[in-house]
Parts: sequence; structure tokens; C-alpha cells
Amino acid sequence: MKKIGQKVLSIILNILLWFVIIVAAVVTIISLNTREKGVSNVAGYIPFSIQSDSMKPELYTGDLIISKKYDGESRLKEGDIISFFTIEQEQKIIMTHRITHVVDINGMVSYVTKGDNNDTVDSIEVVSGDIISVYDGFKISKVGYALSFLKTQVGFFVCIILPLFIFFVFQLYGFIMLLLDAKHYAPKSR
Repeated sequence: MKKIGQKVLSIILNILLWFVIIVAAVVTIISLNTREKGVSNVAGYIPFSIQSDSMKPELYTGDLIISKKYDGESRLKEGDIISFFTIEQEQKIIMTHRITHVVDINGMVSYVTKGDNNDTVDSIEVVSGDIISVYDGFKISKVGYALSFLKTQVGFFVCIILPLFIFFVFQLYGFIMLLLDAKHYAPKSR
């Protein structure tokens, strides 16, 4: 009975550790993949963790959105939700807001944006070169918190490096036990 319990525990640990490896691989791919404009891009799709409630009720703080990379040429329309670079408090940030108005002056297009939960439009119009991606409705609620944590040094160590180290030690222990068990059952020569 004790051996069955150990076998079940071993299987559960293996499943958990393989899950950690898969998560580690996905996070690593997202973190280290093509970085155009300093933003992760996986096959034309860009993950963002929403950092404020400015887009409530469409998007909430902590939501993870996957948006399609903007090609730089397509003309966007009122109602589209875009992620773009802007300046706020003298810092370059990424903002995700809705286009409220398209401005076309002699073929030069810019976009007026506003957060759904904000009272006023954004102070700076957005030009095509600052647009990163267009949101097409794919979000996972509250998973953005985990992605934000995983991108920190502590989060990466606690959730990726440490479990991988434990997995390595566990596998090494299993290998050593297998060798010792095989040595115990090996025929003795005279």
C-alpha cells in the first residue's frame, strides 16, 4: 500500500513539475521573443497587462489582453481600441484606449483617444507611428497580474527558476534511486 501511495505522489509531482516547465517556456517565449519597439510580439500578437481601470467596463486592471500588431498603414476607425505609446508625467508609457475621433488634415491622419471610464479625451493625439496594436476582444480576466509579476526578477525566480531547480533535483533523486535499486538487484559475480 505504501508503494502505491509513493507512486501516486510521484505521478502528481511529475504532472505539477511538467506544468511549471510548460508555463516557464511560455513566459520565456513571451518575454524574450521578438521585441519590436520594446514590446513582446509572438506571431503578430502582443500580450498586455492592463494597468488601470480607465477602460472600465470593457477592460479592468489586471486583465490580460492579446491584441493584433498594428501594421502601420491600415486606417483605423472610431470605436477601435488601440495600444499606443504616449507621454504621461514625462515618462513614455503604453496606454490602451478607444479611438473617439479620426483627424485627417491633408492626408495626415491622427487619432483622438479616450478611456471609456475617463471624463475627457487624452491630451495628445495618436499618430500611426505610436500605435502598437489593435485590440480585437480577446482577454483573460486577472491573468495580467500574474504576467506582470512573472516579468519581475523576484517573480521570474520564484515561479520559473526555483521550480525548475526543484524539478532538476527531483529528477536527479529519481535517477540516483533507480541506479541504487538496479545495483541492489544486479547479479553478484564470484
